[in-house]
Amino acid sequence: MLNSSKYRDITIGRGVCSLLGTTIVVYLYVVDGLLIDAGPKRLKRESSKFFQEHQIDQVALTHVHEDHSGMAAWLQSKMQVPIYLHEMSIPEASKRGRYLFYRQLMWGGRPTFISQPFPEVLTTGKHIFDVIDSPGHMKYHKVFHEKNQGWLFTGDLYVRPKPFVAFYDENMKDTIASLQKLLQLDFDTVFCAHSGVVENGKAMLQEKLNYLLNLQEKVEGLRRQGLTDREVDQKLFPKIPLITKVSRGEWSSYNIISTIL
Repeated sequence: MLNSSKYRDITIGRGVCSLLGTTIVVYLYVVDGLLIDAGPKRLKRESSKFFQEHQIDQVALTHVHEDHSGMAAWLQSKMQVPIYLHEMSIPEASKRGRYLFYRQLMWGGRPTFISQPFPEVLTTGKHIFDVIDSPGHMKYHKVFHEKNQGWLFTGDLYVRPKPFVAFYDENMKDTIASLQKLLQLDFDTVFCAHSGVVENGKAMLQEKLNYLLNLQEKVEGLRRQGLTDREVDQKLFPKIPLITKVSRGEWSSYNIISTIL
């Protein structure tokens, strides 16, 4: 089963998916009946029990990637709850997810589900969450801000302060802009889909922004010297990580370099 814990009045489900030496932790959050992200279908046995043990009235997906939406169809079928998703991803959710084989092994499939666009705010009995566009990890990505508590649920926008690979449809320039926007908000604690509860969350988002701005400056300087993006990538990230090989380049440092300016 998912490892369950509490942070104040938030219930946290923690699961682990592994493939070929790569291990990724997945965190799900239940706040006063609101489930934030549904998790991957590969964890169906564990997460379905977790869902049944907690009151879930509505589901908010930060984005449509299968590690966040893989169990949405199950939740819709078994618990008859509304599922909110970025309006531009609703057509994609209505079609079965198709991915490279490594993603199917790591996360499982993503069955079709019917979603609805977010309201401007999500409300529960105790909380109000502002729904904020935050492109970067993908174009259609949302975060949820509970300003009265100083909470920010960031999906995949944060993950780590110093990324060394990015997904093929990530845009680091957009990530920089989103981080700059979010850092204007009043919050202390970040709830990340893969790093869990980050109590010094605002400082860590600032650290990630500083890292990306510094990297952006380096890339700009090397481009002025006449280097291509491939040459810049080889200079700044000389080692090719296992995930790049396993994913056939879907995850790579080149995806950082090519989108940061």
